[in-house]
Amino acid sequence: MTKYCITISYDGSKYLGLQKLSKGKTIQGELEKVLSKMNEDPVKVVSSGRTDRGVHAIEQVCSFELTKETDPYRLRYYLNRSTGPYLYVSTCKEIEDEKFHARFSAKSKTYKYVVNTGTYDPIKADYLYNYNKSLDIQKIKSAAKRFLGAHNFRAFVVGKHETCDSIIEDLIVNEENDYIIIEVKGKAFYTYMVRYIVAALILVGEGTLIEEHIDNMLQTGKREIEFAPAPPSGLYLEKIEY
Repeated sequence: MTKYCITISYDGSKYLGLQKLSKGKTIQGELEKVLSKMNEDPVKVVSSGRTDRGVHAIEQVCSFELTKETDPYRLRYYLNRSTGPYLYVSTCKEIEDEKFHARFSAKSKTYKYVVNTGTYDPIKADYLYNYNKSLDIQKIKSAAKRFLGAHNFRAFVVGKHETCDSIIEDLIVNEENDYIIIEVKGKAFYTYMVRYIVAALILVGEGTLIEEHIDNMLQTGKREIEFAPAPPSGLYLEKIEY
């Protein structure tokens, strides 16, 4: 068996998420279908982390094992030829470290979220959040600091988890013309966690929440008010570090 690692990017609006499903087109499903055909044996693809339906990736890392040793250059070419225009393999290499795991070996992940505060843009509707109202960027930048460090993020997660403890290493907020770009770096991210953090920051920017509300949610694990996560269209898995 030979282990390989690939770096991929994809347009999440064209898939039903990363994780393989019994029906429907997913990133894992497409990769496994192509690799299994080439390998003539079933292949299981492991990723650095799941992305939900509609979430994009600039840099996603996957690993898998093949019974047939294949030149990485030819393997990358085969994957790009066979997976269609909305998924692209940028790198492919053999992994000698048997302990390497695309998910568990990752030291950090960085997500980017794009909010459009200007005029509604139908062309980019699948690639950002068309919020289309002004926000107080200084309030958002100030509130973002509350998330830094180790916290219980249960108020910013959906589903049942044994723990929602995590560490946010960095949270950067920038404004570029009509776009607010939020980058979040950490190791462990739970279901919808980044999207709920972004939603809370937007609520601060519009005046619905204040910074103390974020402190309370991090301390109690309960939302001050009920609110929905930010849409998946604006979210990108941007970088994985090992």
